[in-house]
Amino acid sequence: MPLPLYRKIRVPLILISIFVILLYISTKNTKSYINPYFFGAKNNFSALFSDKPNKQIQSYLENQISNFPGSYGVFIKDLKHQTIYSVNENQTFQTASIYKLAVLYKTYDAISKGEIKKDDVLSEDEYTLDQVLAPDDENTANGIVTYKVSEALNSMITVSDNYAALLLAHKLGWDNIDSFLHQQNISGFDLSAPQQPVASPRAVSQILEKIHNGTAVDAQSSQEMRDLLLDQTINDKIPKYLPPRTKIAHKTGELDNIRNDAAIIYGRNSTYIFVILSEAPVPEEATENIANLSKNMYEKLEAN
Repeated sequence: MPLPLYRKIRVPLILISIFVILLYISTKNTKSYINPYFFGAKNNFSALFSDKPNKQIQSYLENQISNFPGSYGVFIKDLKHQTIYSVNENQTFQTASIYKLAVLYKTYDAISKGEIKKDDVLSEDEYTLDQVLAPDDENTANGIVTYKVSEALNSMITVSDNYAALLLAHKLGWDNIDSFLHQQNISGFDLSAPQQPVASPRAVSQILEKIHNGTAVDAQSSQEMRDLLLDQTINDKIPKYLPPRTKIAHKTGELDNIRNDAAIIYGRNSTYIFVILSEAPVPEEATENIANLSKNMYEKLEAN
């Protein structure tokens, strides 16, 4: 007697069902493997690697610097694309008042550790301070300079008060500030140089980037440092030709033929660090060269 039809096809149906179930499980497992380790990884890695620098922007920067009389060092970091444009970025220049960025950073570190307080009073006689600023001059001042730490920080940055900076530096110690920068992996600063403090554009940029990232001591300290730099009142170089209401957190430096500026610039479409250090035969021309270069680089980075 022949077997009923359902008995004839039962075994093949069972085998087909098992095959379909195994195929489904295999496909599902494959997807769960691929998603995190392939597609997901693609997004993660793209955040780690920087875009390639725009060759036209780098070429423009090199051509401009080569045409400026004197010696210039530039370091620009486009924080949006994590790209760098530079010329002589590791060459050291006299800092003039740019050294005050290092004093600013170390002061906030000392405050965070309880080594000093914002309402501590710093005091020193004018004659001693003038001997540091101009040792060859005949100094007859005999007054006393007094600041609270918070007042010294404000004056040192916003109006580049030299007395305020020296009071803080003497309290902290020049060698201690240098050592602190090295501990923070910032190389290229030398505040104990025989003549004047020196730094490279790259080294200066590292302090600004830590402030921007909120990692200069801590987020609160970084924000306070940034606010002081945003209140800078000397704006004849990097900010001069930038669009009105552009936020620029920066510190300038001027001394004899030295014209420097170091900034975090918050554009409409770009955020970038721009450090330029220079020694030029005609400092007034250098000031204008910096201002024009700043304007042109802003336009290029905004469009990039």
